[in-house]
Amino acid sequence: MRLNFKKLILTMAVAGIVSACSHINDNSPDKMVRTGVQQMILKDNRLNFSGSFQGEYHINPNTNNEDEISSDTSEINKTNETHNNLLNTASKSLPQTEADDDDDDDDDESKPKNSLAPFFEQFSQSFSVPFTGAIDIRKGQMEIIPEIRYENKNVLVSFKFPTYIDFKNLSLYADVSAITHLLDKIPYTRMVIDDKYLQFAVPKSQIKNMPISDLLKSLPKSIDDGYAAIDRDAFKKVNVDEYGKTLKAKYQVNLNIDYALMQKIDNTMLESLSKALKEAADKADQNSKYKPEDYAALQNKIDEFTSTFNSYFFDEHDSDDDSGVFKKPYFGLIKQFKNNQIPIQYNYYFDLKGRIIGMREQLAFPKEVGSIAGTVKTDTKIHLKYTTNPKFTMQPPTPQNSIDIMSRRELN
Repeated sequence: MRLNFKKLILTMAVAGIVSACSHINDNSPDKMVRTGVQQMILKDNRLNFSGSFQGEYHINPNTNNEDEISSDTSEINKTNETHNNLLNTASKSLPQTEADDDDDDDDDESKPKNSLAPFFEQFSQSFSVPFTGAIDIRKGQMEIIPEIRYENKNVLVSFKFPTYIDFKNLSLYADVSAITHLLDKIPYTRMVIDDKYLQFAVPKSQIKNMPISDLLKSLPKSIDDGYAAIDRDAFKKVNVDEYGKTLKAKYQVNLNIDYALMQKIDNTMLESLSKALKEAADKADQNSKYKPEDYAALQNKIDEFTSTFNSYFFDEHDSDDDSGVFKKPYFGLIKQFKNNQIPIQYNYYFDLKGRIIGMREQLAFPKEVGSIAGTVKTDTKIHLKYTTNPKFTMQPPTPQNSIDIMSRRELN
């Protein structure tokens, strides 16, 4: 009798696993991602995470040197013709000036072109940003500890900057003691930090009547609306790659997008938030915690942010303008994204329960600055570990152990 009972339990367990796997397999790739994201936000929303960011610069000495692309990003190149064309463009030499034309008879190797490229290539391959952290969405708390790291033979330089975010109070706390332990000793320093956190917070007077809690409640739907704006065919279910195997992932879905689709996703999410606030304003009355005008004020801020966001990153009238904001290096990089339709690949890794246990973002794009021409490739990996009690390593921020840098007169 006892043996039969054990067999029954084992059979039920196996049936449950098979049923769960069958349910996941029945889902389309886009539904797997959307369901996994919502499950992470609404249900399994307490977790620790770890990962790394790697950005590498690679020299492209001639137009036929596409084999320089690393194995991690080669899949993007093979599956995206536009991307290959882009890399060809990235490999080309910078346009010659009139002075260069006078030296056409000189040997190409005698020119100083790409003279700094080997330095930047070596530096980038020794540079990385590993990170760890924790998230408790129910409490509106997040911690991330990035480590800026340079490592090579006989050298190791490392800086950690633990950061704590309180979403409910729109506050960020940073432990910058990695540098302030020296800066504090400089004579006539304007502010001594010691071991305190630096606090960056929206003044409470500005958020007192803002329905922040309602805004946060609207985020899951707005995020799902953003994913829903993507063509279902952009999601591809593939065999688990080497990184996924290290996570013990059972399923993998890849998503390829470009800058135009990124704009569509971001705008859809922001418009969804704006719409949710408008609907909340229509339902509110003078007896509600927040008045209709409170919702309207926050909605206006969302709309203003959307307009500013688009003008900086997407509006066409700036795309060919070499003056103003696009003269700055960062926005010059944005201009490359706008003009070249650079593809970005996202990988999502799932366990048997359909939970997202890892993500990866890869992209490669041409970068030309002065005499440096080559290809920049970035690779970001994140491993999610679900738990009922996420581990936060920073001490809880208090007025006693933090400095509100926004209110310090000596810095204004």
